[in-house]
Amino acid sequence: MSKRSAALLLPFVLAACAPSLTAPNASTADGLFLQAATGSNLFEIQSSQVALQKSNTPAIRTYAQQMINEHTTAQNEVAALASARRVPLPPALPPELQLKVTTLSGLNGAEFDAAYIREQTLSHQLTVSVFQNEQTAGRDAGVLAFANKNLPLIQRHLQEIQSLGGGAPAGQSAGHSGGH
Repeated sequence: MSKRSAALLLPFVLAACAPSLTAPNASTADGLFLQAATGSNLFEIQSSQVALQKSNTPAIRTYAQQMINEHTTAQNEVAALASARRVPLPPALPPELQLKVTTLSGLNGAEFDAAYIREQTLSHQLTVSVFQNEQTAGRDAGVLAFANKNLPLIQRHLQEIQSLGGGAPAGQSAGHSGGH
């Protein structure tokens, strides 16, 4: 009789524990994705704020404002997903990305535009890979839905910046698939 009682209670015990066992945290693919997406969003926003100050090229300024708007929206979604799942997000850019923003801040004119295009291209290529990885490795339905919804947006950003730069950055063929 006690085995039967335990067997009847097991589904309820498992159900009560399930959220803590399956919810993403900082060490799951979903949690790591949310953290990586935050770094990407913060870099896009901050480097684009610099572009609004430094670039005199209307197309780059338009692109930069679009990056600020769309990555701010995306970051608000990431923050809500992370908060609901108790995933801590980085409060600031990692040092290597902060260095890139600082470097961009020291440039002007055509030199700035070329560096901004290069950094935006590289950042969006990496972000596409991160989002594709989430599609493969992710387990949380809400986080996967975010990745699925936003991957086409990130791919569009990549195409737009490549067209501003006249194609792929130096050292890469125009047919680069981003599959690293």
